[in-house]
Amino acid sequence: MNTFNKKFSNHLLIIFYGLMMGAINKIPGVSGGIVAIIFGFYEKLILSFSRFDMKSLDILRKEGFKSFYKHINGKFLTLLLFGVIVSFFSTSLIIGYFLENYYSQILGFFCGMIIFSIIIILKKISYINLYNIMFIISGFIIGISFFFISPGNEISNPLFVFFCGIVSVSGMVLPGLSGSMILLALGNYKLLLIDSVNALYYTTIKIITGYRLETLDLANKKLIFLLFVFAFGSIIGLIVFSKILNFLIYKYKNSILSSLSGFISGSIGSVWPWKSVVYDNNIGSLFLKLNNNFFYYPNNLSIENITILTCILVGIFVVYLFEKANVRN
Repeated sequence: MNTFNKKFSNHLLIIFYGLMMGAINKIPGVSGGIVAIIFGFYEKLILSFSRFDMKSLDILRKEGFKSFYKHINGKFLTLLLFGVIVSFFSTSLIIGYFLENYYSQILGFFCGMIIFSIIIILKKISYINLYNIMFIISGFIIGISFFFISPGNEISNPLFVFFCGIVSVSGMVLPGLSGSMILLALGNYKLLLIDSVNALYYTTIKIITGYRLETLDLANKKLIFLLFVFAFGSIIGLIVFSKILNFLIYKYKNSILSSLSGFISGSIGSVWPWKSVVYDNNIGSLFLKLNNNFFYYPNNLSIENITILTCILVGIFVVYLFEKANVRN
């Protein structure tokens, strides 16, 4: 019974990781991959995705699905992606509300998590030398540069949407490099992460309640088609990026970890809770305003500043607890 309870708890924990990845990845400037760093399963995630190759197909052909599923760490990926998918659809409907009403507090919480995750990564680097410091600085410059890129124009061409899927999935494998921010820069954030997701959600509800497929709105059908093109591109990008990154981690672990710490440090600007910006429930407008406004530090202990500072400390404490739990395990 204890063994069953432990396995069930582990399964729920992996689903929770997926929920967190999906939710965080929807916020511009924050990378879903940072969850893997925070909760200590980053290398396991990259290794699992990198096993989708010709060898795995050969195992599937010769030894069957059970051996293939074990080779790719299928149970872990299934539970994690289940959480990501559930979060992906649910957060597209509710994320606007939380950002509108608790914007600074939510950013404060993420800021605290990111700050402590940088410490975790730096602890994993076996030695710091001038070479690794250069990688940290380079990663920081690249990470922070995404914050100052202006959004492009929306393009619904399927080939471009496929390309968006390939490059935006980097947010899962490169902590600090936000997939949402990349989509904003390419102009397709609202199209692919808000409109298309909501179209699929509402269309599914209509089908369940008795609507026939041919009676559905043509615009929604197009949005759903683009969402599937985007998803296919994301799968291709995920396999390719993880394969490359797994090789680099194996060969140049200290250099990669140094770059990741720089990436994540550069992303702090995107979640800094004290900005002269008013959220107006439009992600694209928010991004433009952030480019035209400045960051500041709290100069008084108002109720708002106290709640933000509390959220930062809570974020730090949550990551600290998970890091301790991972060390024990």
